[in-house]
Amino acid sequence: PVMSGTEFLSQSIGIKADCIRVILTGYTDVKDLIESINAGRVFQYVTKPFETDDIKIMVKRCLDYYHQSKELEITHSKLREAHDHLTRSDKMSMLGKLMSSIAHEIRNPINNIGNSTNLLKLEWADIKMLFNEVDGVTRGNKSLDEFKMYMSEQSVESLMQNCDSAVGVIQHSCELVTEIIEDLRGFSRLDDADFMLTDIHQQIERALSLLKSKFKHNIEFVKNFGPIPKIMGLPGPISQVLINIINNASQSIVNEGTVTISTKLEKDMVVIEITDNGVGIPKDALTKIFDAGYTTKDDSEGTGLGLSISLEIVAKHRGRMDVRSEVGKGTTFTIFLPIEHKTN
Repeated sequence: PVMSGTEFLSQSIGIKADCIRVILTGYTDVKDLIESINAGRVFQYVTKPFETDDIKIMVKRCLDYYHQSKELEITHSKLREAHDHLTRSDKMSMLGKLMSSIAHEIRNPINNIGNSTNLLKLEWADIKMLFNEVDGVTRGNKSLDEFKMYMSEQSVESLMQNCDSAVGVIQHSCELVTEIIEDLRGFSRLDDADFMLTDIHQQIERALSLLKSKFKHNIEFVKNFGPIPKIMGLPGPISQVLINIINNASQSIVNEGTVTISTKLEKDMVVIEITDNGVGIPKDALTKIFDAGYTTKDDSEGTGLGLSISLEIVAKHRGRMDVRSEVGKGTTFTIFLPIEHKTN
């Protein structure tokens, strides 16, 4: 033979990884058997001599195992699809609830652009008249004295200031709209399949940018950012976690209050703390808040999936999430995310 049985089994995995492998052998050396089993992901081994009935029973077991494994793969795939659908639904649900305040946030710079454009139209009419006067002088249709008299009645400095001001407003307003759109695009993206270098502070800023218009009348957002490195993560899902928790923290405040977002580095973990001075969470509820479907909000505000999905996203990063709360004083959620993503 050109290769040993162990080598053949090892190579067979690359050809047909999911087939069921059985060893029929005359060897009784336990070490060799274990080596062969590990190399070829062997389901069962049979030593010689063996009975035909034993082989039939073994083949039936192999077939049953194969079909059960395939059914399990299909079920797992369906569950994964259903979970991904729930995650996207939660994200889109949150986005829908934010759209009213975000639309208002976009409307302001759009109105500013419109007003500045109207001002530029008026100023452009004066500029065209000025050009006509200059053209008249250069062509000899008007005297220099007539031009000087016309200019004495105009305020060129005011004209330039108005134009500069209008252009500045338009530029700033366009930048604001672009930032809002980029934040929306970053949050709503569904293609975060691969881990990449992720700036946690940037994701916090994105979350606050989308939430600030909703809570601008009663919530003060305070940032205490410490020096932290970028991590290997999924930017969209991390943004989803931050928005869920900051939104919950803001909703827990009855009148006016503060939500503080702090970051720091602890060994190989980036730590994010989100603290509010809201109503707090009762002790009997603390054990339930991460359960799917559990919510204390009405249907218009919550589905009971936000924290459950957030916990799964953090777990996918090999991180963890803690919560401590005192009724009447507030709540702190602490998120631990490893700098490096380890598959195992």
